[in-house]
This record gives sequence, C-alpha cells and structure tokens, in this order.
Amino acid sequence: MTVAKDDPARTPTRKRADALPPQPISAEVLVEKYAKGDEHRADDVRRRVARALAAAEPAEHRAAWEAKFLAAQQHGFVPAGRIASAAGTELSATLINCFVQPVGDSITAPDEDHPGIYTALAQAAETMRRGGGVGYDFSRIRPQGAAVHATASSASGPV
Repeated sequence: MTVAKDDPARTPTRKRADALPPQPISAEVLVEKYAKGDEHRADDVRRRVARALAAAEPAEHRAAWEAKFLAAQQHGFVPAGRIASAAGTELSATLINCFVQPVGDSITAPDEDHPGIYTALAQAAETMRRGGGVGYDFSRIRPQGAAVHATASSASGPV
C-alpha cells in the first residue's frame, strides 16, 4: 500500500506556540528577561529575534529568512535565552549561553596556549559580565600529590 505524502495520518498536528494557555508567570518572565524597549508580547520578542538572525544573510534574502525564523518561533522553536534576550538589541552581550574556560597549570603564565589561573579567572569574569555561563576545564592542572619543582612541594590538585 502506498501512502500519499499529504496523507493526514502521516502529518503531525501542529499548533502555534502562542496557542498555549497564558500563564501569569510567563508574562512576568517575558518582561523581566526578554522584552526590550516597547516590547510587551512574546511575538514582539520573536520578531526582533527573527530580524536579528536574518541580518546575517545577504540583503536580498533577509526578508525571506526573517519570515522563516519568525514562523519557526511561532510554531514552537525556542531560541536560547541569551539569543532571546540580546539578539537585535544594542546590548554588549553574548548570544551564547555557555562557555568552557580552559585553565593552564600556572598561576599567571600561559601553559601551552592555555591561560594561567588568574588570566582564566579574568576571562571568565568578562564572559559572565556579558551574560554567559562558564564551566572550567581543569584537565591541564596537575593532580593532587604531583611534584611542583618550582616550590619543592606537591600539588593540591584542581579541586
């Protein structure tokens, strides 16, 4: 038996994201975290984000991409929080939620292109200032008990 492409049995039912029942907490979160300037509704934020994402495309294709990005959001796609908060604004913020900060086995000097501990701390602070979250990669730091020749002692380990 052959099933036609447009057979309703094979096509999932799709509802618009804004068809969900409104909840008071949703409006509060929208205003506190995502709405900027004159934005008051989720669709205002979606339009700003769609326009900002489409701006990366060639000028002659932007309107089409903006419509596609908006439709995706209206049908359930939820961009990362930093994107919803900062895309299309004048904020000096990152659009990426999470970063991995490398940490070298040195207090200040680079360790084979990995920043020393204090430099890594300063870099992480700047990432957090701009709204990003930070996880640390301590894999280059000597394990507990390893010899530290510069101080004739043993390492305490990364944690």
